[in-house]
Amino acid sequence: MPDGLSFYCLSCNRARNNAWYRKRRRSLGKEVRDLSWVPEGFRWCPSCEQAVAHENYVRNAGTSSGFGSRCKACNNAANSDAYFSRMYGLTRSEIDDLRARQSDLCAICDAPGPEHLDHDHSSGRVRRLLCQRCNQGLGLFRDDPFLLRMAALYIEGHRETHALEVRDAPGPDVPEAGSRPGEPPVGSQRRPGARGTSTRGTGRNSGGRRRERAGEADA
Repeated sequence: MPDGLSFYCLSCNRARNNAWYRKRRRSLGKEVRDLSWVPEGFRWCPSCEQAVAHENYVRNAGTSSGFGSRCKACNNAANSDAYFSRMYGLTRSEIDDLRARQSDLCAICDAPGPEHLDHDHSSGRVRRLLCQRCNQGLGLFRDDPFLLRMAALYIEGHRETHALEVRDAPGPDVPEAGSRPGEPPVGSQRRPGARGTSTRGTGRNSGGRRRERAGEADA
């Protein structure tokens, strides 16, 4: 145009372009999805086929919208599939079959949902799915069965030593049988509650004491 402006405003021009695009796709036997229902702040993910919030969508500065082609969850899954295919030559369906054979449990400790595919580092052969701890444990022990057995013997030996120490440790003091608080020890001739009594002799019998009391009365 001589004035450098289009015949239509921006909103009308966008609507005309969208209508032409849909018509063109229909002529090719393809239907364009109607995404007018997607709320503000959300974006349609073609992989999981649902509206995803912008913060959960992949960013791409090279596109006009600033977003990538799928949400973060779908992107992570696609990258994981590509990793297994690149490293082990396995597809997602083969990984799922292996997971089903293991009942979705770690092959060592039976932890649910193992996410790490273990393999022989010397031959590269795939073994089983393991949880993170078991997979890291094998790596830290360098896949050496001898080191793993020595570690098991080390733990078992210390546990047996501790059990013997607990068994041989002296127990708490137990009161003597038959003795209760406030009672004399077993074998004592003292009566409970008696004070000042003594079995020591004084050299004076009961007859002498009676005679002394009779003499005092006559006086």
